[in-house]
Amino acid sequence: MLQGVLEVLGIPYTGSGPLASAMAMDKEITKRMMDSLGIPTPEWRILTYRPEEAEKLARELPMPCVVKTIDGGSSLGVFLPDNREQLRDALVSVLKFGSRVLVEKRVYGRELMQGILGDQYLPAVMTIPSGHNFDYAAKYQAGGALKLHRGLGLEVYSRADVILDKEGKPWFLETNSLPGMTPASFMPKEAAAVGMSYNELCEEIVRQSMKIKRRA
Repeated sequence: MLQGVLEVLGIPYTGSGPLASAMAMDKEITKRMMDSLGIPTPEWRILTYRPEEAEKLARELPMPCVVKTIDGGSSLGVFLPDNREQLRDALVSVLKFGSRVLVEKRVYGRELMQGILGDQYLPAVMTIPSGHNFDYAAKYQAGGALKLHRGLGLEVYSRADVILDKEGKPWFLETNSLPGMTPASFMPKEAAAVGMSYNELCEEIVRQSMKIKRRA
């Protein structure tokens, strides 16, 4: 992982260290952490199988479900099958990304992104499927995101992905130890909701990262 290389070379970097980042990248470890901390997450299981077994699995697995590679990012290796034929195809296709596959119950609702900065959470951002607009879920309780951030040993900043179901219950899916930081990304928009400019956010991330004592 890049953080480990930077530490060996003595080059400063922002955000979490190599171990915490590796843990957050592994969806199985993240799921187990959420279960141990009592953070609500959709029912899940880890599968290892051969491509020729996909047909049988597709008939047996509960639907609706989501099929994911264990360590994918940016929606790579994520499949949302609508029927068992698509589920079979997803089970075959996901093996291109690795042999360990996560299958979890699909929860329908509003997609929320919950940013953590330092030891505090930022306002949650809700994605609107019909366009590229954003809204803020003012009543959303973000304690779970902060608990997950701490539980995985993440530092400075992170972003949890959450589904808010029709009853208003949050279901945590995963966390990102290095969330996107372009001006159009979720994290800067969350910071803007509390009056922090993009430049101020970047400076705060650098300031907090410089306080961390990295391994020499």
